[in-house]
Amino acid sequence: MHYWDDINLNLFIKGKEWTLYKDSAGLCPDIVASSQDGKSVLMWGTGLKDKNEKMIYEHDIASKGERINEIIRSGGKFLLKINGCWGMELDSSFEVNGDVYQNPELLEGAE
Repeated sequence: MHYWDDINLNLFIKGKEWTLYKDSAGLCPDIVASSQDGKSVLMWGTGLKDKNEKMIYEHDIASKGERINEIIRSGGKFLLKINGCWGMELDSSFEVNGDVYQNPELLEGAE
């Protein structure tokens, strides 16, 4: 997993395609991940941190009390999905438990 503040990391977006690459001192850039590689996903940050100061990203799996579900973007806001169609607005009391790509088992039994 790579984050926006990794050193020398650049993101190029054109239409629906994107490429994440490392700048290598004037040489050909090293491609780190791409929308075309079939195994990478671009996750947008919410700008918020959880109760442990961990950045929260869209499609993370987070919990608040007994509720655990996916972070979604709806109506320009980031929400904890509830009942599949609406959500609870995020704040710093949530805890990130994983993400839907690496930890799908965390969503078993979620609302």
